[in-house]
Amino acid sequence: MRAWLVLALVACGGSKSAPSGPGARAAAIDAWKQAGLDVSAFAPATASAGKDCAAGTVAKLDVLVCNYGSVDEAIHAADLGLQWVGDTTGSSQARGTLVIAVADRHKADPHGKTMNQIFNLASN
Repeated sequence: MRAWLVLALVACGGSKSAPSGPGARAAAIDAWKQAGLDVSAFAPATASAGKDCAAGTVAKLDVLVCNYGSVDEAIHAADLGLQWVGDTTGSSQARGTLVIAVADRHKADPHGKTMNQIFNLASN
């Protein structure tokens, strides 16, 4: 089931333009809030996915957002987010200059709908 969910979420990547640049993380977090998702404060985080990272929760899912200098850098680093996800249901995707990793460590999203929503909203 985990592998299927990760593959399905990667396939749903979409082609919308995602926010880029220094305000990209704030724009993604704001989009989640505007959609009515329960978003915690995001605090700086140390992760193998990048140097400029922050972690928090969105709708009871653990979320890591790392900002990169370019879209290409983010695309090449997307798989690093899977190290942060670990051995749980989750996904890591590049969105503009961001790498967003989502982990369902508390089994709050058994069908992956909220996880998919998090990635789609970060593409707007």
